[in-house]
Amino acid sequence: MAAFYRKYRPQNFEELVGQTPIRVTLLEALKQDRISHAYLFSGPRGTGKTSTARLVAKAIQCEARLPSGEPCGTCEICLLNASNELVDLVEVDAASNRGIDEIRDLREKIRFAPTRAKSKVYIIDEVHMLTKEAFNALLKSLEEPPAHVFFILATTEIHKIPETILSRCQRYDFKRISDRDIVAHLEAVASKEGRSADRAALELIAKTADGGMRDALSIFEQLSNEPVTVDLVHERLGLASSQHCDDLYGALGSCDTQKGLLLIERLHKEGADLQQFTVAFLGLLRQKLHEAVEQKKVQVLPKLLDWTNLFDDAWIKLKRASIATLPLEIAIIRATNTIPSETAPAVNKAPLKLVDPPPAPSSVGPVHAPSPRMVIGTPEVAPREVPTAIPEPAGLVVMHREAILQQLPKVYAALSNPAVRVSFQTGHLKSVEDKKLTFCFSSEFHLNKTRDPEALVSIENAFKKVLAEDVKLFLELEKIADDPLGWETVEEPLSNS
Repeated sequence: MAAFYRKYRPQNFEELVGQTPIRVTLLEALKQDRISHAYLFSGPRGTGKTSTARLVAKAIQCEARLPSGEPCGTCEICLLNASNELVDLVEVDAASNRGIDEIRDLREKIRFAPTRAKSKVYIIDEVHMLTKEAFNALLKSLEEPPAHVFFILATTEIHKIPETILSRCQRYDFKRISDRDIVAHLEAVASKEGRSADRAALELIAKTADGGMRDALSIFEQLSNEPVTVDLVHERLGLASSQHCDDLYGALGSCDTQKGLLLIERLHKEGADLQQFTVAFLGLLRQKLHEAVEQKKVQVLPKLLDWTNLFDDAWIKLKRASIATLPLEIAIIRATNTIPSETAPAVNKAPLKLVDPPPAPSSVGPVHAPSPRMVIGTPEVAPREVPTAIPEPAGLVVMHREAILQQLPKVYAALSNPAVRVSFQTGHLKSVEDKKLTFCFSSEFHLNKTRDPEALVSIENAFKKVLAEDVKLFLELEKIADDPLGWETVEEPLSNS
């Protein structure tokens, strides 16, 4: 029994799915009998290049072509063509016949007149696989072909085709087939085959096929021995759900490294395809980027772009990773700990400058020596000014909790979103460590509100505006201590450093 993608190969131009402009243009040329001696079809795999080539060949060789340009489908030539018995239609796989000897043999054979049809048609698939010498040999045939010979070339890598070949062919670029068209075709096939399939499952298959009808039909045939459901597609294809993408997005936004790592570990243990998951997550990041641009949320763009670079790099490394989960784990650690990605440009940061720093104790200050006196002989030299403390090395940042608390009202005022401001005000500053500020919340609702990536970026930007320096926020749910007063009521001692 033939595979679905062969069984349901289009037999006329009307059955060709998703390539309307190409179909209309070719039918018009066939209707007016303005046929080129050489065509070049390019585009992603499974988008109908070979099927269209066979339809064009069928129409060229048909003995009673219809006024619309379609082959009649009933003449002797059309019937021989449908049964793959027409010797005047020659299909060449350039992947396995890529040398100059094969092309020279083809050049010798095209000189002979057709056997049954009025013309000969040569379909050369994956033509980009030909060697340089084979291309040169083919060029001679394309330059001066016999009147009864037509060439149809197909390729998925148009950039590998020499300009000399391109200039002698009519070129048609095939696009990826839309998910809507693929789903409609799969529903028609399911109806004809008597198979049960949920529309949501077919939409997921179409999305997985990425615009390729052949891939979509193959996946559907593989799964359709039982009712095709969303869960079945996820299970058999090792796909992660959109909820997993949302969970990872939330983990990055709240800087929850452990949550992100546990998610990847769970997906790996469940047999999910991590490359597919990464593509899905990149799709979510792309959606968020577009939303940020449309809504002019400029402040969130740098973070989203950095995450996109990190996970795009991880997707590339997943193909050759020695440990399957390692590239994603590195991306998560970098994203949640503000470690610059390898692909992101380095940013020079100035030392932290706190607004209204705590005053130094009055009892300590610089010691000034008396003015020098001129005496007979060697002049007296005043001693140099002695600092009260050894200066901190360049780049060393020390932040004071009390100073941060003093600036919080200004930070609240700098938040333009009232909902974010109200939720963030319910939090308490738990600890300060260098540029890392940890806030805890007694309400999970307010915690999640401030953990939203966009809200978190706006809060960090507010701190930057007030403190004139970047800080990193860590947000967590308040823990109930044994002390009835609660641990948050105990003030930390001020640092004298």
